[in-house]
Amino acid sequence: MDETAAAKLIGWGARVLYLGPAFGLTPHRNATAVLAVGLDGPLEVADDPADRMTHYRAARSVLILPNSLHHLRIERGRMAFLYVDPFGRDLRELIPRMTTATPRAAFDLREETAAIDILTGLAESRIAVPEGRASLGGLLGIGGQASPNARIAAALRHMRDEPHRAHRLTSLAARAGLSPSRFLHLFKIETGVPLRRYRIWNRMGAAVRASGEGASLTEAAHAAGFASSAHFSSAFRDMFGMMPSDLAKALRPGAAQV
Repeated sequence: MDETAAAKLIGWGARVLYLGPAFGLTPHRNATAVLAVGLDGPLEVADDPADRMTHYRAARSVLILPNSLHHLRIERGRMAFLYVDPFGRDLRELIPRMTTATPRAAFDLREETAAIDILTGLAESRIAVPEGRASLGGLLGIGGQASPNARIAAALRHMRDEPHRAHRLTSLAARAGLSPSRFLHLFKIETGVPLRRYRIWNRMGAAVRASGEGASLTEAAHAAGFASSAHFSSAFRDMFGMMPSDLAKALRPGAAQV
């Protein structure tokens, strides 16, 4: 199978599911937790990404905790990356479904075989997106209605609807009717990441969706509020461990489904 042609980006509320080649990832941090699954074989996870001599642990599935430096590598085959809802509910549901937990990550989904079957079916278009999301949500305990702090949820919706805007702390706090310090405190509790890092993540998601819908990298970067495509590329590599041009090549126009 042509793995590049099979690349897909699927929106799922506040979640994003990527299916396709793994690229040559560098150590990076994500603003939300990510469930990584090797569809065709095991992946390897560094014990200490900052140590060039570190040991790598092999697994078919790993849950990387938010804002945690990590390095994944895979020799061949396709990957699934599920970037979960920024609110903590998904993470709380997923951790007990993993077999082993460490400070940086949790390994080996208990329902790993079933999850791989669903993800592979989605990657190969044998399972329709609505059915795949429903099946995966039931298996992993995610996709239901969360009950986050209403004011923080409203702020996240506002940021998602207008990713190109600055979304400064003072204006977000004022819209929420909170002091800046209280807003920051609640934001970190609800999402698990600082506002600045989530703001970049939000813009990144908007740019990736635009790219998947056929926009050039420059058009996607500007639409999402980045000063230039170079700024976007640098921030993208820091957060995802790859260049956005690699993703753009893997995603055909229309491959992003939200």
